[in-house]
Amino acid sequence: MDLSLDGWMVAWDEDGAVEVGPWPDRVGWSDRYAYTSGCCYLDRRSFSESLRVAMLFIDFHTLVVVYGVKPDAVHQEFLKIKEYRRRIASDCAGAEIQ
Repeated sequence: MDLSLDGWMVAWDEDGAVEVGPWPDRVGWSDRYAYTSGCCYLDRRSFSESLRVAMLFIDFHTLVVVYGVKPDAVHQEFLKIKEYRRRIASDCAGAEIQ
């Protein structure tokens, strides 16, 4: 899956289950989760690209620190987002080197 900066959402549960998928969710994949964030939270397209990238990493941080989702699980799911792969450290598993 290759999601754009403006076409992803993340859904998760308190038990640590997490999934990144397309937004808008036209098939209901996120219905089985208690929480969602990402592009579904607000229309991020009105913000600059730099701010949208920052919001992506803030969502990552929130999942890990606030909700206690395992960092590796969040990382594996966020790898579906092209801009995430392009912005993580080049020696990080899954990084996309430009």
